[in-house]
Amino acid sequence: MLKQILGEFLKLDGVTAAVVAGRDGFVIESVVAGDVDVEALGAMASTGMGTSEAMSNELGKGEMHQMIVELENGPILLSPLSEDELIAIVADANVNVGRIRYELKKNKDRIIAAL
Repeated sequence: MLKQILGEFLKLDGVTAAVVAGRDGFVIESVVAGDVDVEALGAMASTGMGTSEAMSNELGKGEMHQMIVELENGPILLSPLSEDELIAIVADANVNVGRIRYELKKNKDRIIAAL
């Protein structure tokens, strides 16, 4: 079921990967339409999210909802799913980031339930 839900993200124009990983960096499930090293993505997403959450706590900004890393060749969206899991979505430069954010918010409970 989780793979099917993640596959829905690949139907969005410009999305090349959707990965659910544990906070330990190990990939739980993934779907990929491009050349993405999902194991490396899981590890780096976990590290990046942990660092951002630490910064948020230090600055008193509250709980992190979502993180967007804007890169030359497209964004990576990261979002915590629970205390133990996160999702990373990789996209091309011409993607509609708002649409990804909407779909992630709409499907977050389904993803968590499928874990």
